[in-house]
Amino acid sequence: MSKLIIDRRSEFANRGRKIGLYLNEKKIGTIENGQTKEFEIEPGNYNLHAKIDWCGSQKQEILLKENESKKVELTGFPKNKWILPILILIQLVLVGLTYLIDINKYIMMIYSLGVLIYIFYPITFGRNNYLKLIER
Repeated sequence: MSKLIIDRRSEFANRGRKIGLYLNEKKIGTIENGQTKEFEIEPGNYNLHAKIDWCGSQKQEILLKENESKKVELTGFPKNKWILPILILIQLVLVGLTYLIDINKYIMMIYSLGVLIYIFYPITFGRNNYLKLIER
């Protein structure tokens, strides 16, 4: 038998939610925040993907040989850890500056729209890229 090892990173954004794991469209289990799971499966070619609510990952092709172990790292939207807090901080600074100096309202609206697009894109049009599977 071969082993498929899934290692989920611990992340704040999806901390309380389990992620479903699918092998060739068949659910093989769920994984919690920061957890590592091992699955013993027959050697062969498989398509692995993960789902959380209506979002998911791209399908990752896995080729397992006899007595081989493959490790796959599962992560949520990886840029949220630093980029989103920075964007929100800039937004708050801009709002504060509008009271101190005269900032063009169009600049404020365009920046706010950009932040909203950045936040909502991964859960709408980019929903199949919300999770990342990286073979190690």
